[in-house]
Amino acid sequence: MFETSVIHAEVVAEKRFGLLSVSFAGHILIVISILALGIRTIEFPRLPPPEYAIPIFTPPVSIPPALGTPDGGHKQAAPPVPIKQTPTVPTANLAPNTIPDHTEPAASTSTGDTTTTGGPAGSDQNVGVPWGDPHGIGDGPPAANVVPVPPDLPIRITGDVKAPVVIRRVTPLYPRPAVAIHLNGFAIVECIIDKTGHVRDAQVLRSSSPLFNQSAVDAVLQWQFAPGSLHGTAVDTIFDLTVTFQVTQ
Repeated sequence: MFETSVIHAEVVAEKRFGLLSVSFAGHILIVISILALGIRTIEFPRLPPPEYAIPIFTPPVSIPPALGTPDGGHKQAAPPVPIKQTPTVPTANLAPNTIPDHTEPAASTSTGDTTTTGGPAGSDQNVGVPWGDPHGIGDGPPAANVVPVPPDLPIRITGDVKAPVVIRRVTPLYPRPAVAIHLNGFAIVECIIDKTGHVRDAQVLRSSSPLFNQSAVDAVLQWQFAPGSLHGTAVDTIFDLTVTFQVTQ
């Protein structure tokens, strides 16, 4: 029985070896056929690829200027220009043959503020006044201490403008509500003082309480001033007046 099993194993082994050989040969045939078909389907180019030439542009070669000065720095002298000679014309002799016994001086002429006299070398020289115009004729010296005309509009107290001076002052009426609560305060009134010294166009700029506004304006309109002036002339001025209110104990 042991021998029978051994023989059966050998037969099986031989069958397996034969199948392996057949399988291996089949695979080789398949691979060879695939390669043959692939080589057969490949088409090689019949014509060579076209050739392209890339142009190369080279910049022009510029020769640098020579260093140093040409000809050793020597410049050729320009040829002399011929001078044209004009023929000389003999001048007539205007000198008198005889010397007169008496000579009369030339009369000087004057026009406006300038005087024409004989200058050196027989030339005329205009002599004018110090304030004259060298290119024209003036009417006389400029007016000195010209006083500018004061403007008609009211101006503020600045520069040469003199402030007005109070002549008569009117005490404002103390508002009853402010007296009842013993309220002290002030009111700044801007007004125009005309050339006669009267007050007009009074308005309150700022106050500590609105209770004092109307009373302050009513009192300022009754004040009398010596008017302000500009260069000695009375002008309308803009003036700020401060009216104070204080309860007396």
